Amino acid sequence: MSKTPVSIPDSSVETNLAFQMANIIYKLDQTLRSTTLREHNMTYVHFRVLQYLWDKDGRSIGEIAKAIVVHQPVLSRVIDQMEERELVQRRTDENDSRYMRVYLSETGRERYAQVWPAAKKMIDDALSVLNPNEREDLGRMLRNVAAHLAT
Repeated sequence: MSKTPVSIPDSSVETNLAFQMANIIYKLDQTLRSTTLREHNMTYVHFRVLQYLWDKDGRSIGEIAKAIVVHQPVLSRVIDQMEERELVQRRTDENDSRYMRVYLSETGRERYAQVWPAAKKMIDDALSVLNPNEREDLGRMLRNVAAHLAT
C-alpha cells in the first residue's frame, strides 16, 4: 500500500531559486574542475582562495573562510597545501603580530592569471542567454542577497 504524497507548497525544483543557483554553481564547478583546474593541478578551493586574494591581497584566514564559505580549520589545511605549492605566503600582520595574513606569491599570481580566462569563458557562456541589462540586474540582485546573508 503506497502513501499519498504530502503536498508541500513552493517545493518544486523549477521554482526553488536556491536549487537552481546550486545547480548552476555545481555544473560550472564540475566543468572547471575537470578541465582547467586539473590541467593546473589545482583544486576548486585553491582557485577560490586565489580569486579572493587576487581581489585584495593580505587577508586573514578568517576573512577568506567566511568569503568562500569554508570552515576555518579546513581552510588552514588548504593554506598549508597552497604554501607547499608556493601559491601563497603567510606573513605576520603588520599592525598586530598575533595575526597572520595570507598573500599571493608570484607563482600564485601566475597560476590564477592562467586559470581565470577559462573560468571567465565558462561564466560568460553560462550567462550568454541573458542580455547585458539582465546580466547587470542578476549581478546586482545576487550581490544584494549575498550582502543580506553576510549580516
